Amino acid sequence: MLSELRIENLGVIEKLEIVLTGGLTALTGETGAGKTMLVEAISLLVGGRADASIIRPGASEARVEGRFIDKDVEVVLARVIPLDGRSRAYVNGRLATVGNLAEHGVSLVDLHGQHAHQSLLGQSAQRAALDAFAGVDL
Repeated sequence: MLSELRIENLGVIEKLEIVLTGGLTALTGETGAGKTMLVEAISLLVGGRADASIIRPGASEARVEGRFIDKDVEVVLARVIPLDGRSRAYVNGRLATVGNLAEHGVSLVDLHGQHAHQSLLGQSAQRAALDAFAGVDL
């Protein structure tokens, strides 16, 4: 579960810290308020593509940090994107690769974009969900 998210200089967000607790969290707001930037920040934390164009105008770099709790184990993932575009990744404060972020992200985050739910209409997705629910590994 994502328990904390810190963002600096990402798109329209200058500085933001969100502390999340158990239960459902809904993000709402006007067009241009930064909802997409929150999703982008989480994507960066789990190995998503970094591009210098997402850095807030006037800033030298963007920073994103997320604290996750999975089965009582805390993991802190971070990403720094400088203007030169060569991002740095960190796992628990130690320099890591973007691949390391992605490895952790698989078990921590499941991101779905607009219309991504339509994949559930496919027969193979339905069969995989049914097999997983039944505990069948074919």
